[in-house]
Amino acid sequence: MLREIRQILAIILMVWTLGLLVACAEPVDSDLPIGPQIPSIDSDANISIVTWNIENFPQMGNRTTERVELILDSLNADIYCLQEIDNKSDLDEIVDALDQYQVVHSSSDSYVRSIVFKPSVLLFLGTTEILRSNSYEFAWRPPFLSSFLFSQNGKEQTLNIIDVHLKAFGDQESIQRRHDACNLLHDYLSDAISLGDSNFVVAGDWNDDIHDTDNSGQYSFEAFLNDNTNFRFTTDSLSATGSVRDASYPSYPSFIDHILISRSLFDEERNSSISTIRLDEVFGDYSSVVSDHRPVAWSFKPQ
Repeated sequence: MLREIRQILAIILMVWTLGLLVACAEPVDSDLPIGPQIPSIDSDANISIVTWNIENFPQMGNRTTERVELILDSLNADIYCLQEIDNKSDLDEIVDALDQYQVVHSSSDSYVRSIVFKPSVLLFLGTTEILRSNSYEFAWRPPFLSSFLFSQNGKEQTLNIIDVHLKAFGDQESIQRRHDACNLLHDYLSDAISLGDSNFVVAGDWNDDIHDTDNSGQYSFEAFLNDNTNFRFTTDSLSATGSVRDASYPSYPSFIDHILISRSLFDEERNSSISTIRLDEVFGDYSSVVSDHRPVAWSFKPQ
């Protein structure tokens, strides 16, 4: 009889303990990704640059800002070239919460281009919007140039980052405006290089695919494609696959978010990596909460 009473008491104690553990457990965040995780692209040996159109940021308010903060922190890139930032203060709050970053914004109040960077890696030199007198060709979003200084093997180098967001749509007028914008940007960069500036990276939403079947991208980017001695799209190989899996704009699908480099970075490009970050495989609601674009990342080792 005594043994039976002890067994009953033991069962009661076990049930009580399990109930206490359940009551004290931390709630599970249903928004946390299940399955594939956000990859870190941080490397002490490399400089990583991400271009990302965050559609009408923040399109879903706090849900979007919380997700974007998690993504920026997890990817941990050295530089983010962002487009469609409609609320600069919301992005400022994210950057303030992430100790490793600072941010600079273009001057406009809508469809803002913003560059987020690590001051521990890059010394900020200054910023400006270039070709402002040609705002029509650039869809009222003139290219946003920021210059940085970084040290490699005891030698200081300048890195010039230009954040672009060209005219959208496939009608003839829009294609022509992209074509004219690229001609203007090509001439600007060619003049800058001839005067001694180097290490240019032009990243952003170019709104056309180099390998589109209608060849609109070939016309839009003609100035750069015809000058492969001085300029190269690091994203050309991804665009060439025509794969939905590689697409930066998967709903179409197409590859319209490009990274262009100048000749001084060709050596770095040979041993670099380029990738589309498929965040829609991490978050099932990515396109409705965050963006219709995927980030595109280029990582290179300075020579």
